[in-house]
Amino acid sequence: MFCPECGTENPDNARFCGNCRHPLASPAGGGHVGSPVVELGAEPQGTVPNGLKYGILVATLFIPFIGLAMGIIYLVQGESEAKKDAGKLWLYASIAIMVFYLIISGDL
Repeated sequence: MFCPECGTENPDNARFCGNCRHPLASPAGGGHVGSPVVELGAEPQGTVPNGLKYGILVATLFIPFIGLAMGIIYLVQGESEAKKDAGKLWLYASIAIMVFYLIISGDL
């Protein structure tokens, strides 16, 4: 079976072109030809990966200015509510840790 998009030859049972990923017509004529392809392990658009979210929190424990900077950046430039929520989390955590460090150092 040849791809109608790029002309590459593909196996007869292929659902997508091996070269350009264009959907190929199924032999039965039905199926999932128009369905979107979802990459496994891909984060949905507009979310913050858990590794980044918790990594910044851990870094904020040792260097609070990281959380402060990232919190402000994500609050100001966040396109989605998930990014703004992550920014608030980092900002509040950094402020709390700064206050905690001031209390235990005796400066507050």
